[in-house]
Amino acid sequence: MLVTVTMNPSVDRTVALEELALGETNRVKDVRTDASGKGINVSLALRQLGFPSIAAGFLAGREGRFVEAEVREFGITPHFTWLKKGSTRVNIKVYEVGHNRTTEINEPGPVVEPQDEAAIWRDLAQVIPQAEYVICSGSLPPGVKPDFYSRLIDKCRELGVKVCLDASGPALLEGIKAKPFLIKPNEDEVEQLLGWKPEGKEEIRAAAASLTKLGMEMVIMSLGADGAVFYREGEEVLWGRAAADPVRSTSGCGDALLAGVVSSLLTRRTWDETVRWSIATATATAEIFGTGFPTVEHIKQVLPRVVVESL
Repeated sequence: MLVTVTMNPSVDRTVALEELALGETNRVKDVRTDASGKGINVSLALRQLGFPSIAAGFLAGREGRFVEAEVREFGITPHFTWLKKGSTRVNIKVYEVGHNRTTEINEPGPVVEPQDEAAIWRDLAQVIPQAEYVICSGSLPPGVKPDFYSRLIDKCRELGVKVCLDASGPALLEGIKAKPFLIKPNEDEVEQLLGWKPEGKEEIRAAAASLTKLGMEMVIMSLGADGAVFYREGEEVLWGRAAADPVRSTSGCGDALLAGVVSSLLTRRTWDETVRWSIATATATAEIFGTGFPTVEHIKQVLPRVVVESL
């Protein structure tokens, strides 16, 4: 069983226009609304790949009800903890077709009270013991201490459950102290963790090796449009990349990458196959407008474009 934990879900409102004119009225060419949040995105991507999951985390208010309904309709089992106050945040994403770029405007999310946090620990205790992997993704909402993921990873380890952590800032810095099975930092987050930013192949390889020495078995270093570097103990360091054709959105690509990795672990793909499948999943996601995720058929169409290089 797979469990995703999204502490700060969102409703993503994506609008497309030719070019954003600041201070003026802008005419939208296309729009879509999606249930989102990094862990929920992983659940959505996994479902497209044929893997069911349980989605946990906080929800609140009318927007929260929308997220739960969307998750359930997609075939994901909702196991959310409901806040008594506030509402799940709404994130605005403005995609400029002419410049092929996205501007994101993200709300902070509702404030979590101590009784709410106590409730989510009780709810998580109902599903974590049966899990093979727990995927902790995204920011922590106001009111939750940065060591939340760290404490959750410790509890999972006691139960023999592997944790994949995709976070940033203090939540990531605290989280790695508990030595999760996998982390997926981007270049800026690697700099936060190591105190230096890797430049070039040799430094990227060294950075990945340094991160595994902190206790993680697997490190997926996201390089944005340049793909990702994959490092696992006992395996060759591989750099995978593919060009989206065309790029319609960058929202959810990292979450799709993580879903590709987890699905590959479950199906026991080889290391090279894991890299190729994960990169193809992320690239296919970039070809979808809004926060949407590709079918297996779409991913297979992208696979021939994936380039894998040994570092």
